[in-house]
Amino acid sequence: MVKLLKIIVVLYLIACCTLYFVQDRFIFNPEFISEDYTYRMGTEVEISLDDKISMNALMVKQSDLGKSKGVILYLHGNRGSIRFGIYQIRHMLDLGYDIIIPDYRSFGKTEGKINSEKQLYGDVQKVYDYLKQGYNEDQIVLVGYSLGTGMASYLAAENNPSQLLMIAPFTSLADIKNKYLWFFPDFLLKFKLAVSGHIQNIRCPITIIHGTNDRIVDFDFSKRLWLKYKDKVELVEANRESHRSIIFAELLRQTLQQKLGS
Repeated sequence: MVKLLKIIVVLYLIACCTLYFVQDRFIFNPEFISEDYTYRMGTEVEISLDDKISMNALMVKQSDLGKSKGVILYLHGNRGSIRFGIYQIRHMLDLGYDIIIPDYRSFGKTEGKINSEKQLYGDVQKVYDYLKQGYNEDQIVLVGYSLGTGMASYLAAENNPSQLLMIAPFTSLADIKNKYLWFFPDFLLKFKLAVSGHIQNIRCPITIIHGTNDRIVDFDFSKRLWLKYKDKVELVEANRESHRSIIFAELLRQTLQQKLGS
């Protein structure tokens, strides 16, 4: 029995080490895009992250003949790149706002590697600071989808945007881990993205929209956020929508129109 227990302990420690070193592959699923690829809309901008790396982002502006109401900073999920993001913003194109979609390190044309949560937050803050050069903060709207809600909620807590919209958010990656891999300790996670913790420091209006048939990020996470912060969070329940379909749902278009279209 003692020998068996030792074997179990050793196997568990190996599993813990494996989780620690390979978690990035589960959390981030980037798509590489060659430098000569041309997006079908918008203008590419480069935002300096450090001396060697810049973040590639796509700016979709309103017609030169019209004046925008402001800018939407859209933070996409853990898969793909800006190329995916172009399809995901289709409900935002007729709201009168400019739209910027950045690619995180190792996504799309952005080089480098995501090494820490602090680095990830610092990178998106630089995008926000870039926008402040051309827009007042009350003209900046944050929209995050899935993994992007972790960064969007952070920016909303640390800055003063006009509002925050989160599509299919979670309470934290630690809570997702604990739902499926509860037997591993939280300290193994390099990325926790504690949306719930960020919300307590957010001063702008917050809207959450989430599909009830989401099998990737359960609707229950949004419900928990709403129950905890009823005084500052509005929850829009999208019946029968999944994690993928919610981004194209008519209810999302209606919600965006209601919040930003006036």
